[in-house]
Amino acid sequence: MLSARLVIGQIMTAVLAIHLLSSAAWSADSSVVLQVRIDGQRLYVYGEQLLVNPDHKVYFGSQDLDYLFEPRLLDKNESRIKLLLPFQPVPGRYWLKIGPNQDDPATEVSLLFNDPRVTIELPGVAKTALGADLSEDGASAVQVVNVDQCPESGEKCLTEDDGLDNVFCGSAASFNPREGSQAMTVSNSQELHLDDEYTVEARVFIQEYVRGGILVDKYSGSGRGREYRLSIGKDGLLRGWFTPDGTLVDDFAIYSNIQVPKNRWTHVAYTNESGQLRLFIDGAVVAEKQVRGRPAQLGYQNVAIGGNNCCPGYYEVINGLIDEVRISDIARYAGSFEPPRREFDPDPHTLLLMHFTAGGENLGLIGDDVIPSEFHSMVSCAAT
Repeated sequence: MLSARLVIGQIMTAVLAIHLLSSAAWSADSSVVLQVRIDGQRLYVYGEQLLVNPDHKVYFGSQDLDYLFEPRLLDKNESRIKLLLPFQPVPGRYWLKIGPNQDDPATEVSLLFNDPRVTIELPGVAKTALGADLSEDGASAVQVVNVDQCPESGEKCLTEDDGLDNVFCGSAASFNPREGSQAMTVSNSQELHLDDEYTVEARVFIQEYVRGGILVDKYSGSGRGREYRLSIGKDGLLRGWFTPDGTLVDDFAIYSNIQVPKNRWTHVAYTNESGQLRLFIDGAVVAEKQVRGRPAQLGYQNVAIGGNNCCPGYYEVINGLIDEVRISDIARYAGSFEPPRREFDPDPHTLLLMHFTAGGENLGLIGDDVIPSEFHSMVSCAAT
């Protein structure tokens, strides 16, 4: 955790400048990027003619992946764009693209984060207004900025958490299918049914993608007892699922278009807003789907966390940690949002809420606490 915060602190304190080609070298509606600053998950882009074309958007993502995110736009004018990224960048190369789509951007900038040095560099080849190619040799100089090291105490690395008390620093539920973990069962939660408006969410620390990978489940395993599920499959994709009649005949599923990151804490959410299903990863919308129907309300099974409690010998347990499990009877998110940075407080819409800081206590309106078992454990979040 400390090493990650050191990297984040170094990134947060960096102000990085680059002089690109003069605006004459770019097409009329291209943006000119002059400076970039990172502050936690917030990305500040400074330049000229930024997003002056209403059809243009901003795209950001690792150069090691085949896709880019469309960050949430917090504020903009012609000289500055303020964005909320779906994650805090770690060392590596990232693309920043501005244009009608990510495959044909009007402006493309390569960002390099390399502890303890951070560089903004031009792409290898950029198109000019005259149609010529600009090679790296012909690019203007890139300014390299050394970043001050965080002190040993790490105090300056915690700017993101200033003023927050014990930000997610309690305990989490730990699962490992290779060590015989089984799901945690929330006792007396058979009546925790969902209607046509709901949210199922949690914080997760995925160590390995596994088959099943259940986060939250209400599923009897046979007959007409199935209701709803949130999981992360072996492919790393987030999956929201429900069946309106308790069977697998007319069930509905929605999958994220990106993987849930491994080896870091991530907020995931699955919502239904009157048939509009959505999935979120760290506040970014990663899937949407319109359906007709709501989950069955059959009351056969208690809610399970971290796996299923229906099928002996095949528990579909995740490999990792789960914290801040909340089920609500409203769709709490309709678009991109800033991931929560505090423990949730219960409200009249909170059907289930598990902090795991007080064992398996349920602070929601329905169900009792988690039934203790030798097959699961609680660990300190600080261990990650």
